[in-house]
Amino acid sequence: MYKNIMSDTTTSELKGGVALNYDSNEYTRIAYYYYKRGMTQDEIAQKLNMSRPRVNRILNRCRELGIVKITIHGISEEYYDLERNLEKLYQLRDVRIVETNEEDLYNALGILSGDYLTEVIKDGDIIGFSRGQAVSALVNHMQPINQCNLTVTQLLGGWNYDNTQTNVDDIVHRFSTKIKAKARYLYAPVLVHSSKLKEALIEEPFFIEAYNIIKSCNIAAVGIGNVKDKPYFMNTSMIDENDYCNLQKNNIVGEICSHYFDENGKSILSSLNDKVISVVLDDYMNIPLRIGIAGGEGKLHAILGAVRGRYINSLITDLKTAQALEQISNNTHDEK
Repeated sequence: MYKNIMSDTTTSELKGGVALNYDSNEYTRIAYYYYKRGMTQDEIAQKLNMSRPRVNRILNRCRELGIVKITIHGISEEYYDLERNLEKLYQLRDVRIVETNEEDLYNALGILSGDYLTEVIKDGDIIGFSRGQAVSALVNHMQPINQCNLTVTQLLGGWNYDNTQTNVDDIVHRFSTKIKAKARYLYAPVLVHSSKLKEALIEEPFFIEAYNIIKSCNIAAVGIGNVKDKPYFMNTSMIDENDYCNLQKNNIVGEICSHYFDENGKSILSSLNDKVISVVLDDYMNIPLRIGIAGGEGKLHAILGAVRGRYINSLITDLKTAQALEQISNNTHDEK
């Protein structure tokens, strides 16, 4: 969804001299789904995690407010169409788009991904998180929700790094506090010194219990790491020059939860796999909703690999990246 984060999305109207507020983005999105995509009210209610009567009331208000006449007014349709096109091109469940600049990128992604997560969370969900700036921004902008019996867990181990707010342990703690969910931790580093140490650690009862929660996740919210960004990647991943060179030899462009892949989405094993404490890739891929939150020019090839490899099935990104993904798909089709 296109959203200009510099403007307030709450609109006021006067009725009987009293100002009534409504979310114009929510209203126009529901109108678009119903009138342009031909979705039923039941389908919209399920997609946006709301009741069918509420969808019906909003559609009626859209007509009363003039949002819906012959066309949908408000936010430009082209951004909705781009979302829909990317969903079809890359077989994604959902795409949400925000227009922003590089300076405001993480705040913009955080606001949009927080809105999206609010829509999809249901009572009893178990939500797993990875690390990173984009996921941390989601937590910063997440609003309290009414769902009950929620559990939040980490999908990989933590690590000692100056910016603790991007550490997965901190992300889980802050998110669980905001939405009043139960937090479950791995109490393990993301990288250990040897495969023997990893094997010993994952056999401990406390780890097995925590990992069973991870395997029960039905939502994952993950960042997409850009392996090509050498200074940042090496600093935040605790790897040395030899490890990094081995990654480059395999044409690895990105990682999710310390699982590496190339631009075509092919999973690549590395010398680090035997030392990384993270959700097993097959278990990660079994999580029904896998939300990737990433954007910016430097992340394009990593995001491309992530969607091609189905490591994510919902994407939160910025407008320029979304347009580039569309162009790449169109060029690939033309070449064939």
